Amino acid sequence: MHNYLKSIGFRDIDQEDLKILLTDVKAHPDYQNMTDDSGDVRMIEYRKEYAYNQGINISGSLDEIDGFVMDYYYPYLIGELVSSQEDVEIVMNSDREAYQGIIDDPKMGIDLVFYITDDLCLVRSDYQSGQFINHGGVRLSGLCEKGSVLLPLDESIRPVEDLETVTQRANLMKAAKSGDHEAIETLSIQDIDQYNEIGERISKEDIFTILSSYIMPKGIESDKYTILGDITECKKFMNEITHQMVYRMLIRVNGMMMTICINEKDLLGEPIVGRRFYGDLWLQGRIF
Repeated sequence: MHNYLKSIGFRDIDQEDLKILLTDVKAHPDYQNMTDDSGDVRMIEYRKEYAYNQGINISGSLDEIDGFVMDYYYPYLIGELVSSQEDVEIVMNSDREAYQGIIDDPKMGIDLVFYITDDLCLVRSDYQSGQFINHGGVRLSGLCEKGSVLLPLDESIRPVEDLETVTQRANLMKAAKSGDHEAIETLSIQDIDQYNEIGERISKEDIFTILSSYIMPKGIESDKYTILGDITECKKFMNEITHQMVYRMLIRVNGMMMTICINEKDLLGEPIVGRRFYGDLWLQGRIF
């Protein structure tokens, strides 16, 4: 059973309930599509929403004898805002026809890997043509296993990074990746200064006071992350089948906006705009 079903309101369901649920997706989809006959295997995709912009996707193949054969399913969440306008590299999973995107966004400091939830037919076409694609931006979203709400930082100690500072660092990182030795040296000096400052503060301050926001990989799976970010919007939705409540939040992480959702029972604390969210998530994205 998929670990993140609970994130969209299917918490504590059993295998029999899951079978009924997947049958419902296939029988009453909000969206379905099929690849043409030019591919080796004819793929079919069904998708159904169970709350606002969140639901379950089923992908499978068409067999001449058995008909539709499900290969896999996954819960999804569609992000609301454009998170990045950097180019996206498409990579196909080794064990099934599903795709991941890789964004090299200087604001993050790392390559972000996310699970692509776009139309499978379009992604397959782009992948087979070897394209780096960017149809106006990437909307990132995250399904959260668990999370906590933290109080906001005191504005007097929150690090101030204006647009000019962020842009300068992003340009330095781009130059460093292209081999600019002066940029590499400047970034190294900045990192050393930051390391020394953290070393002085860590003995007397909490780590969540020193760090205002971050995103870092979690475990060995490339699209799983731990985040700390500011809550800029929060809404509550009810799953129409289970009647479980799900929080849907817009989070600012390192200057990048992403939409996340989490089951009410898996969240510690009350999410309010201005507070911070800390938790683990599966990063998804749609390319427009």
